[in-house]
Amino acid sequence: MDDERDLHERLDRAFETITPRPAPVDGTIRRGKAIKGRRRVAAAVAVAAVVAVGVMTVPSLHRLAGPAPVPGSGHYTVTVRPPGPGSPAGLIASGTVNGKRWEIGADKPEAGHGIQQLYTSGPAYGPEDGTAVPNRSVGTDPVFFQPAGSGTIQSEYGTVRADVSYVTVRLGNGTVLTLHPVTVYGTRVIAFAFPGNAAIVNAIAYSRHGEISTAVPFNNPAALLVYFGVWLKPGQHGISRASGLIGSGTADGSAWSASADLGPWGFCVITSWADVKAASACADTFSQLPTMTMDSASGGRLQVSVGAAPPSAVRIVVHQANGTTTQVRPVAIGGQKLFAFLTGADSAAWNWTAYGSSGAVVASSAG
Repeated sequence: MDDERDLHERLDRAFETITPRPAPVDGTIRRGKAIKGRRRVAAAVAVAAVVAVGVMTVPSLHRLAGPAPVPGSGHYTVTVRPPGPGSPAGLIASGTVNGKRWEIGADKPEAGHGIQQLYTSGPAYGPEDGTAVPNRSVGTDPVFFQPAGSGTIQSEYGTVRADVSYVTVRLGNGTVLTLHPVTVYGTRVIAFAFPGNAAIVNAIAYSRHGEISTAVPFNNPAALLVYFGVWLKPGQHGISRASGLIGSGTADGSAWSASADLGPWGFCVITSWADVKAASACADTFSQLPTMTMDSASGGRLQVSVGAAPPSAVRIVVHQANGTTTQVRPVAIGGQKLFAFLTGADSAAWNWTAYGSSGAVVASSAG
C-alpha cells in the first residue's frame, strides 16, 4: 500500500508539470484546425510520458523495498533501565512498553532453597500481574533465559554468567535493548518486557573483551513463547532453518497435529490438540538430532509424541501398552527424520522401533 500511494504521488506530480497551451481564439478559422491537431499530438505525447514514468517507477520501488519484515515486527516502543538509587530491594529492571510502565524483581530466596520468587508489576501488565519461580542455576550458557509471564506483555528473566558484562536484545521492529546485569540477593540477573505479539531476533552476550556468543531464539507467537536454546560462538551457525508438518490426525473426536521448526535455536516441535492449541517442546542441538522422543500436547488419556530417528529409517513401529502396534512413516525435514504418533498418557508403557529399507532395525526407544 505504501508503494501504491508513493506511485500515485509521483503520477500527480508528473501531471502537474503538463501545462495545456491556451486556446488560439484570436487565430483564423483556417489555422484553427491545424492547431487542434497539434494539441492532440502534444496531449498524447504527454500522457505517454506519464505512463512511461509509472512503468519505470514500479520496478524501481520494488528494488528499493527492504527485506520481508521479521515476524512480530510492528509499531511499538520498548524501554528498559537498571535499578537506580532509591529503587526497592530486589528490583532487577524497569521500563515502558508503549509508554506504560513495568517492573520486574525478585523476592529474597527462602533459606536453604536455590530459587527466587519473581514478581512483575506495573500498568503495562494490566490485570496480568503475577509471579513465577525461575531456576537460579546459570549453567554453562552466558545467559539462562526464562519467560516470566505471558499475555499482552511478555517478560524474560535471565541469570547471567560471571564473565558477561552486558547483553543486547534485538526485537523484531529493530529496537535494541542493552541489559546490564545487577546482583539481586547474590544472583546476577537481567530482565526485560516487550509486547506479546513481538518477536526477538537475537540476544548477544559481551564480556569486557568483546562478543562472547549469540542466541537466535525460537518465537512461537501462538503460544506467546520465546525459547533461547543454543548460544553460538562467533563463527558458529547452528542448524539450518527448516520447518514442516510431521503428522496429523483425529482421535477422541478432536483433531491433532505436530510440526517441527529447526534452526539456530535447536529443534522445537509445536503440537496442537483440541484446547491445547500450541504446546511447544524444544531440544538444544547444534547438528543432527540424536535418537529421541518428546511428549507434548495432551488430550486427556492420550497425548501426541514426537520422535527423531536416524536418516536411514523408513518406517517406525510403535508398540502400545495394550499390545497394539502403530506404524508411522518418518518425514524428512532439514536433513532430520521426524515422526509423530499418539500414545497413552503413561509414556513409560510404550516403545518404538525404527527400520531401514532392508528391514533391519536401525534404532529403538524404550518409552
